[in-house]
Amino acid sequence: MTRRHLVLTEFPFVVSPFRLLLRGQPFIRNYRWEPERGLRLHVIEKDGGGLLRTMETDAAFAFHHVNAFERGGELIVDLVAYPDAGIIDQLYLARLRSAAPFEASGRLTRYVIPLAQSEPIRQEPLTDAGIELPRIDYGGRAGRCYRYVWGTGVRLLGDFLDSLVKVDVETGRAEEWWEDGCYPGEPVFVHTPGAEAEGEGVLLSVVLDAARRRSFLLLLDAQSMAEIARAECPHHIPFGFHGNYFPSTAGGVALKVGHRH
Repeated sequence: MTRRHLVLTEFPFVVSPFRLLLRGQPFIRNYRWEPERGLRLHVIEKDGGGLLRTMETDAAFAFHHVNAFERGGELIVDLVAYPDAGIIDQLYLARLRSAAPFEASGRLTRYVIPLAQSEPIRQEPLTDAGIELPRIDYGGRAGRCYRYVWGTGVRLLGDFLDSLVKVDVETGRAEEWWEDGCYPGEPVFVHTPGAEAEGEGVLLSVVLDAARRRSFLLLLDAQSMAEIARAECPHHIPFGFHGNYFPSTAGGVALKVGHRH
């Protein structure tokens, strides 16, 4: 969503309602990857709800969008892209428990949509670093031009999400935090109250320490990715995908995370 537009991304990962009703399989098993359909981006005007333009480009898949904004006569849409939907098969429990390599980090990719009807869509990679579960400075940059995105990454080829990364979308430079045997969850950015600069704040992430079978809440400087502190838990916390930060009226803070049961 930008200031004036909504962008609906249509991936070529499709399902028939009849297949859902008749096959009796788990929900996701009914979907099919049809790359010949291409990737379609539908631009909708907020004022009036009219379809302004539909653009088509090479097939790709994504779990997460990062941000979108208007730049001159163009719409910029950034997402974490995969070449196909094969990543879904890697997330089955049997696969995760096997010795098969895991490749869960997509590539931060920018789609440039000209609003002029005669110009084609453009696709641009923003960094060589792998990233997933992306977060930005939503309070200050959602729907606006931005520079930084944080997420989880895969430092050791074939390993599970084992690092936290910060990407500068202007330069492509990536910085990371990692610790042997540790697997961080989605980083939650918390802006410093009263600060004006983008990215001035901290990152919160619930990290699984596999060797100790315990988890801890990690606190990083969002700009330097340096560790500030950690709060140890006496047990492990089930790995989750998404969380959020809420200030506490009692003078403390709260981090709520959603777990996969």
